[in-house]
Amino acid sequence: MEPVILDKIPFKLGLQDVLKELKMDRDDENAEDVAELVEKANSIGCPKAVYKSSYIESMGDNFVIADGVKLTSRILKINLEPAHMIIPYIVTCGTELEAWAYGLSDMLEQYWADIIRQMILNIAVNYTLNRIKSEFNITKTGRMNPGSLEDWPISQQKELFRMLGDPYNSIGVKLTESYLMLPVKSVSGILFPTDTEFENCRLCPRENCPRRNAPYDKSLVDRYK
Repeated sequence: MEPVILDKIPFKLGLQDVLKELKMDRDDENAEDVAELVEKANSIGCPKAVYKSSYIESMGDNFVIADGVKLTSRILKINLEPAHMIIPYIVTCGTELEAWAYGLSDMLEQYWADIIRQMILNIAVNYTLNRIKSEFNITKTGRMNPGSLEDWPISQQKELFRMLGDPYNSIGVKLTESYLMLPVKSVSGILFPTDTEFENCRLCPRENCPRRNAPYDKSLVDRYK
């Protein structure tokens, strides 16, 4: 399957949601400034995504090969034992919002813009994952992200990018030498069908993580040892 490109994910960020995230209300002295930023972000934002289905070809003790690409992770291999395919994906807030945010000179506005971009990215991720589930008729899914667990290091971003062709030309996302993504408000990972839903957040003890999707589960950690 060729990668599917979503070059303009629909979204509409509400001012009230942003104010709540910033712990403000409409009477706050900065609310009007935040409103202007939200309006601007809504007008220029263009979140994007790329994904594809990749069939599993073989497995080893601590790796999975799909589309000729070797993904090295024991936990990933265990999770994929019942599966026949994976769906690698990348979602980004878009280069437009990145350039806009970096063009702001006021530090407080930069902070607000950072929150706004993260919220737009969250909307785009939910939209993309729901579209994937619908397209492939998947009800229960597992999700893993390179770098979220020691067992699947961030260097595996390189393999995930290979599976998706040329993410820079398709949606404007590139890897740095340290395997971080630009724009920084981007997410990569794989989705896979499973009988029991899995989030790698359940294996990560890091506290106060803004991207946590599920609570840490020590009993689950013990099962993967």
